[in-house]
Amino acid sequence: MELGSKPGRALRPDAQAFDEVRITTVPRYKRSGLSGDEWRISAKIELLRKGRVIVEEYAGTVQAATAMLPGLFLKAIDDGRAWFAGEGDFCDQEGCSEPATVTYRLRKSYCMEGHPSDPLSPLFRRFCQRHAKRGDCGLEDADANYESVEAAVTHQ
Repeated sequence: MELGSKPGRALRPDAQAFDEVRITTVPRYKRSGLSGDEWRISAKIELLRKGRVIVEEYAGTVQAATAMLPGLFLKAIDDGRAWFAGEGDFCDQEGCSEPATVTYRLRKSYCMEGHPSDPLSPLFRRFCQRHAKRGDCGLEDADANYESVEAAVTHQ
């Protein structure tokens, strides 16, 4: 691939497949002329990203839901429902579902050992105003490694 090819979104800093997991009880009233009426409880598992439910599954109890969670999590990733790069107009800060208002181009990419390289194609990250200041502790996700882009660039 040559330099200057199609720009894209860089992986989110500290990228995870989902940024929120919920297990909640779901009460329902069962009516039966034969066995009688009663309240029943089940559990709902939700895997969320950027405030949106990506995966939803039900279990009989909260205990069963906690046992199902690791397999459900891995299946969601295998089914392509995980997304690690920035998406749409959302802030790239993990766990933030605010609209992105600031766009940065990465100057360098860094491998796991901390070695810098020039990106093969332009890579961008987008943040809301609250998360636009990145700090100076990291290598790739640091203010010094970003160049501000005035025109909003959206790549999904």
